[in-house]
Amino acid sequence: MKGRNPLVVGFYTVPEAARLIRVGSARRIYGWLKGYPGRNVGPLLTRDFEPVDGYEELSFLDLMEVRFVEHFREYGVKVGSLRRAAEELKAEFKTDHPFALSKVLLAADKADVFVVETLRKAAKAEGDPRLRSLTTRNYVMYEAIKQSLVPGIEFDATSHLAKQWRPMPDRFPEIVVDPLRAFGRPIIAKGIPTETLRDAWRVEGRKADPVAEAFGITAKEVLEAVNFEQALDEPIPNVVAA
Repeated sequence: MKGRNPLVVGFYTVPEAARLIRVGSARRIYGWLKGYPGRNVGPLLTRDFEPVDGYEELSFLDLMEVRFVEHFREYGVKVGSLRRAAEELKAEFKTDHPFALSKVLLAADKADVFVVETLRKAAKAEGDPRLRSLTTRNYVMYEAIKQSLVPGIEFDATSHLAKQWRPMPDRFPEIVVDPLRAFGRPIIAKGIPTETLRDAWRVEGRKADPVAEAFGITAKEVLEAVNFEQALDEPIPNVVAA
């Protein structure tokens, strides 16, 4: 790990990350993290944790970047295009996590935004018509980002990096992922991990009241946590690129 304390940056296994961001296959994430040595292709993302005994783990910022990559993969964008863009954005913004920056996620409504130009160049170099069509007009890029990536994210005012994330802001606005709390597990407003409440609910015969009493919260909060955990396990809808 590059000098970062895992207790304050969050950490997630690849299957946990895939479940949180609703990726259909954890195998895809492994490819983005490890690359494909047999094809002489390196990792797509620069992450905070080095593998330990073959185990791959992600920090909160790694998780946010994987979410960004997955979003554009749903639009059919080539990984090679994102790889080229990532390298240029890292150099421009001097960060290992360009896809977790507010400057990248929120700046795309400007007339001459750097990220749009960078992605367009990457698309041309890779012969990637899908990404090229997304960046032809800035507002198309902005709407694509705003609708799928920005809602639920709170950015740090100094670093401009993502610092909190609400995975389902419309359905569960009180449930947040914060790397400074509960090791980055999804939590309810009072800081209790949703998986802890879900597991307790199961132990109590799927009854919310005993769990609420034990944790000093309301039955409604227990059920919110349970419903959130169950929503993460719902089938992932097929996304058709527009």
